[in-house]
This record gives sequence, C-alpha cells and structure tokens, in this order.
Amino acid sequence: MFLKNAWYVAAWSKDVGRDLLGRILLNEYVVLYRKEDGTPVALENRCPHRNLPLSEGRLIGDEIECGYHGMVYDCAGACTHLPGSAEPPDWATVRTFPVVERHGWVFYWPGDPALADEATIPDYPKHNLDEDWIRAQGQTYVKAGYRLVLDNLLDLSHLTYVHGSTTGNRAVAEAANLSVDQEGDNVRVTRWMEDIEPALAFREYAGYTNNIDRWQMSQFLPPAYININNGSVDAGIGADTDTRNNDQGKWGFVVYHAMTPETDTTTHQFWTVAGHKDKVPDHMRDLFVEQMHGVLKEDLDIYEAQQRAIDMDPAAPNRDANPRGTIPADEGLLAMRRTLRRLYGDEQKAEGVAAE
Repeated sequence: MFLKNAWYVAAWSKDVGRDLLGRILLNEYVVLYRKEDGTPVALENRCPHRNLPLSEGRLIGDEIECGYHGMVYDCAGACTHLPGSAEPPDWATVRTFPVVERHGWVFYWPGDPALADEATIPDYPKHNLDEDWIRAQGQTYVKAGYRLVLDNLLDLSHLTYVHGSTTGNRAVAEAANLSVDQEGDNVRVTRWMEDIEPALAFREYAGYTNNIDRWQMSQFLPPAYININNGSVDAGIGADTDTRNNDQGKWGFVVYHAMTPETDTTTHQFWTVAGHKDKVPDHMRDLFVEQMHGVLKEDLDIYEAQQRAIDMDPAAPNRDANPRGTIPADEGLLAMRRTLRRLYGDEQKAEGVAAE
C-alpha cells in the first residue's frame, strides 16, 4: 500500500552525481544522475529493448547510453539514437519522474507528474546548512516494511526499553501524559513528563542533577515523514505549548526521518538528528554524533526482528484490525495507519475514475 502521488526522498544530494545510481523505490527500479549543469534527473531504470538497467550503461553528456546495444536516452526518457539506424524506434521510451532538490535531499514523485506540487515537500529548517546545529545524519537500509518504522517513531515509550543507555529511562514509559491530535492528514503525538528522573544523556549533556520536566513531540506527515522535537527543563518550570513545539528548553534535540519504501518488506530510511551547539558542549559533540548513530542502530534491530517474525507467520493476528490487541501508546500510530489507508483509498478511486 504505497501512495504514489506524493514526494519521497530518493537519495541524499551528495550521493547523486555523474555516476549512474540505480535504486529500487516503491517496487520500481529508478536511475538517478546529474546533468552537466548539476540538475538531478530520475528515469525508469530499464532499457525497453532487452531490459538491461540503464545504470549499467554510461553517460554521454546528459544522455544515457545503454550498456547492451547502445541505444541512447535523453532526460525526458526518449530514445535519441539507435546504432545503425537513421531514426530511433517510437516505442523506445522510458518513464521520467519529477525531481526536486531541497534540504540536502533529492525528492522524486512516483505518481502522476501533473499532480506534483513542490509546495507539499516537508520543510526541514535545521536539516542541512544551519551552522548553529550539530548533526548526526545517515541513510539506513532497513530489512522491514516502512510502516514498522513509522510505528516506532510515533510511540516513543520504546525509549525506555530500546535506548535505556542514552535517551530513555523507566519514567519515559511510566510517567508520560499522552495526547494525539490530528490536523488534516498530519498526526501529532505529544508526550509530557513532569518531575521525572533525567535519562543518562540528559544528565551528561545538560548537567541535570535533579528531576526534570520533559517533552517529546512526534509529527507524522504523509506519505512517510516523521519530525520529532525532544526537550527538557528543570522540574517545576514546565513549558508552554509554543516552547514545546519549537524549542528544546535547557536540553534536547530534533529528529527528521524520511522513509521511502524499497519493496513491501524493505525500506530506505533517511535521517538527521540535530542538537543546537549551545546545548551540546564542545568536548561532547563527537560523542553526540556517535551516540545518535548508535540509537538508530538499536531501532534497526527492532524493525528487522519484527519483520522476521511477521514473515514467519503472515497469518498471525493483525493488531491494526483488532482493537483488543492494542495499548494506549498505539493511538498515534493507529491514527497514522488509518490516514494512510484513507489516502490510498482516495488515490485508487481517483485512478479508477480517470481510467473510465
């Protein structure tokens, strides 16, 4: 169940260049490269003659020469040359995808090109060029379906059990006031904890010696984006809604995730974890980056273990459809899944009407 009329991250900008990059995205093979003027291009990665991936060929100027029989395709997907022929065959075309480069990522649109609206690309203000922020960034290949990753990021009670050596402790799961709000297609899960013991990372980076007030805000934006704001202050100070939305208090960090399905059971996860330089002591900045990479690895182990269990028994009870199999912390992720199902249904209906 993949939404097609949406922007997905295809690659980090730094990974798209003059070498042909073949990547499976939403069960489709795509080739990415840059034109000589630096503009990114995304094409169907398959020569229609004998199905060799175009990424096995070579660039000639801004065009790709197939590595099997030398047919040449331009940036619009049209064949411009067939060796030994005066004219290329009219059937020799490949699909082209709308592409936009923003925030250090190359976004592509797998659906109807006429519907591709750049204004719907999520805004990540602290993602790439702001020098006031320390960033841990990466791309994780996840051997699990993308909705398992979304589930994890909308239920941060797992920090207690998965990240107990850094950002989590018992209070994160036991003492949080939980609220779920939906505005249009966006789902926000807020966890507010008052007068709790600080987790180890909060003691190390902020120097907390007493209890704290802490907040976690996870926001889902279709088709597969999650923004998380983590913040804290000394116990009793609290924070108003605006602070919780936009600031990290005495210490915290922001997280940006973009999940692009590769297949039904594999995912490209693009991510950034950022802390303001004023809140990360100079001597701990390398440690911050190292620890955040470690946190992402801990999550990866969970996703992939879940997928293995699902694959072993696909007929096991579907907790989405069984309210008795859920817990209160599932409310946000269930709202996200309902939203995806609704949007997918709307998209399928629209395609059916168009086909008629």
